[in-house]
Amino acid sequence: MHARANRIIEIAGQRFESGLEPIWFSQLINPGVSIPHRITRITGITTAMVFDQPKADEVMPAFEEFLGDAVFVAHNIKFDVGFVNAEFERVGLPPMSNKGLCTLRLARRLLPGLRSKSLGSLAKFYRIPGEGRHRAAKDVEITSIVLDRLCQIAADEHGVSSLAELIELQGRTYQRINHYASHVVAIKRDRLPELPSTPGVYYMRDGRGKVLYVGKAKNLSKRVTSYFRAIEAHPPRLRQLITKVRDVTWQEWPTELHALIEESREIKRLDPSFNRAQKKYVPRPYLRLDSREDFPRITVQVILRDDGAEYFGPFRSRKRAQTLVDLIERFYPMRNCSTTEFQGGRRCVRADIGRCGAPCEGEMPKEAYTEVVDAVRRFLHGDVEEVSLQLEEAMLEASEAMRFEEAAQLRDWITFLDDRLSGGGAIADPVDGPTTVHYKQGQDDEHDTLVVLSGGRITSLESLDGAFATPQDLSDLVTASLAACENGQMSALDRQVIDARRMVDHWTHVHRDIILSAEQRPDESAEAFAERILALIALHQDVANQDVAITSERDSDESITSAE
Repeated sequence: MHARANRIIEIAGQRFESGLEPIWFSQLINPGVSIPHRITRITGITTAMVFDQPKADEVMPAFEEFLGDAVFVAHNIKFDVGFVNAEFERVGLPPMSNKGLCTLRLARRLLPGLRSKSLGSLAKFYRIPGEGRHRAAKDVEITSIVLDRLCQIAADEHGVSSLAELIELQGRTYQRINHYASHVVAIKRDRLPELPSTPGVYYMRDGRGKVLYVGKAKNLSKRVTSYFRAIEAHPPRLRQLITKVRDVTWQEWPTELHALIEESREIKRLDPSFNRAQKKYVPRPYLRLDSREDFPRITVQVILRDDGAEYFGPFRSRKRAQTLVDLIERFYPMRNCSTTEFQGGRRCVRADIGRCGAPCEGEMPKEAYTEVVDAVRRFLHGDVEEVSLQLEEAMLEASEAMRFEEAAQLRDWITFLDDRLSGGGAIADPVDGPTTVHYKQGQDDEHDTLVVLSGGRITSLESLDGAFATPQDLSDLVTASLAACENGQMSALDRQVIDARRMVDHWTHVHRDIILSAEQRPDESAEAFAERILALIALHQDVANQDVAITSERDSDESITSAE
């Protein structure tokens, strides 16, 4: 680390001249002493590698000739110049008189938002492969790429058009550096101060008004401002977006959940080029059970229909849904033949091996089959203990009999059931399940959020601010939502409705630790359910407020301790 006390063991450079191919200089140097182990550990250069290499009195004159009158570029140039001049002095050469350009100084001025400006950090930031770091030639290669990227920034954002201006730029004070392009400065000056601190959806637009990106925010001001702060530290795709944005517009919504649903709809409607997720309505498979039939079967259905059948799900893939159907057909004697085959009354192979009760031939009466269907419903709701035990016993039996493929499949089924249960206590939730209310108490300046779900739909989504300040207002809201469900006054179960329900499921999962959820009990009236919801919300608010008070008291104690 000390130019006077230590020696150079390797030197490399790359010379660039306009219109010519780059010229390389790279040479190991015998320093005349053994190389310490700690240096070998960093560089990979051993004493044996430099033993038969030329000494500095041969290498440094050749390097001086290679350098000529070119601009000397290095990362942390003071360090490199010190070592080169020290070696020049030892071999009787005059010190360097070349102009210098330091990529570290340039990075500090052109990339102020990047936390670390070391050569390794810049290599990682620009996604330059780092294999071979701390060898001279590799570090030169990385430095030349970094210099090229910094030159682009200097030209695009600061109007630098010559090498002399670039050298002058590295010496400017930070106050004289304008870090942002004119359109970014205009947005920060004219648009960002107007942003409200409320939930909403924002739109990034180009110079023609075309929407490039749609996003949602719990706090529009904080979220959008973050895009235009420390731009240099953003990922490449985000920096590319900022270079194209010329305007930002937004739409306020009462709650974060409103914004989440609207964001999904707007992305699908506008198809912005910089959005990646949620650009299409992805059909999700469900399990379908038509309980209107005397002997229903369970099938995989991709499209939900208002056909009176029961639907369970959704699943991430058709394969996972089919896995569950295979499990059900193994442990529950349900038919899986088509309606035409069933009406033909022909006994199938599954009936012969005991996997089907053969209701087509009258061997299983309707009452017994109904009990099987009820057991399947309980299984889908999470009652899987009996099935899990049978799977484990069958897996051990297959393993002992060396039927390893069968044992592996049974093991995968056990894992599949565990994964499904860990997601919320059910193997597959019914789409048209009991009416459910979700309540989330607002934090900071947020309003409380109340969601009523029924029939697979959002029947009510409200922000509980001053408009619903009294218990009677809240009771009327819940009662009206339930009445609309009972009277069939609900929207069609189309893909927008299904997607909005998916957004609610995602929202409840993300906030599962702080959300209050309650299901309407069988034979419970709308009024009674509303009263129970009010009591639960009051209890939930009391607990939350106590937690806040305890946290505040703890913070206060810590502040006193710090002061002492």
